Amino acid sequence: MCDKKKAYPGAGTPGQATGQGNFSGYSNPTNDSTTTPAKGQVTISDFLHAGRENALPLAVLCQLTGMDGRQVRLCIQRERLMGEPILSDNAHGYYLPGSEREVREFIRSMRHRAREIEKAAGVIEGVYYGR
Repeated sequence: MCDKKKAYPGAGTPGQATGQGNFSGYSNPTNDSTTTPAKGQVTISDFLHAGRENALPLAVLCQLTGMDGRQVRLCIQRERLMGEPILSDNAHGYYLPGSEREVREFIRSMRHRAREIEKAAGVIEGVYYGR
């Protein structure tokens, strides 16, 4: 979780969000936990809206949080590992699930990336260690 404060509505926040509701299949397991963020602690997901069409690019999240890109990505990774379903794609940015299709596409994309990274590591390993 990150300790940056959330911007007040209308304080330079993007106005592109059109559909605030989540699709009916979305259930955030972090809402069911017994631990709550410390007072004033804001997460990246607090800035995000449902649906790819409402995605926020990394640069906008950096502006909203006052963090650099690396810090924002680390916060997103931490939130994902805690069960927050932050989706992303290269064309639009970061967003919460707006449909089951978006969730499936994100999972497929992440698994593809993981396979590509593993292939590259395997080639380098083979070059240097003959494996």
